[in-house]
Amino acid sequence: MKKKKQVDPELKQMLTELEEVADRLGFKVRYEKGNFAGGYCILKESRLLVVNSRNEVERRIIIVAKSLKEIGIDDIFVKPNVREIIEKESSRKLSQNEEVTETAESE
Repeated sequence: MKKKKQVDPELKQMLTELEEVADRLGFKVRYEKGNFAGGYCILKESRLLVVNSRNEVERRIIIVAKSLKEIGIDDIFVKPNVREIIEKESSRKLSQNEEVTETAESE
């Protein structure tokens, strides 16, 4: 039997707060298995933020924060500590490949 990895309660709380921001923006956060990182989309009438359930909590936070930054959080109140995480994580690179893609697009 596989033992579940202990999750830092502070990280879990931060993820919960990010999920609440997504909810206030009208997005439902779903955790699914698959070969993808995650992000937001609009499917028919549903506004979804899909995150790979196999990701560690730290990675989930980065993906949700980046998505929230792209969606836009300027029109709603966001706790200062949560806004800071969104700003910090959204500027972070997920991988070297993303960095190359972003550089190519800006040229």
